[in-house]
Amino acid sequence: MRTFLAKILRSTSIPRDVLLTAVGSVLGLAISHLYYVKSVSDMRADAEEQKRIGELILHGIENIGSINYVRDASGNVIGVKIRLHGSGQAQASGAATLTVASPYETK
Repeated sequence: MRTFLAKILRSTSIPRDVLLTAVGSVLGLAISHLYYVKSVSDMRADAEEQKRIGELILHGIENIGSINYVRDASGNVIGVKIRLHGSGQAQASGAATLTVASPYETK
């Protein structure tokens, strides 16, 4: 392999600079492609992790009991049902004194 490359570099039919530029471009493209594939894989893993965390948060809120999520057949949230509960308590008391007064009395 080295002798083949050495013969090409000594060749006068292809200028050395053009050949080195082409080889560098191909190597750069290959390295860029490898990093691209790795970054796409990392991005997909991050998106799945964010989706999982979102689902855990939704389940936590739902387990508290104030909200129910409406889900489709595949389990995706498509709506929200809010449950409201209320209670009340009252107590009253009073006291009075009954007096009878004549409407004709004057003071």
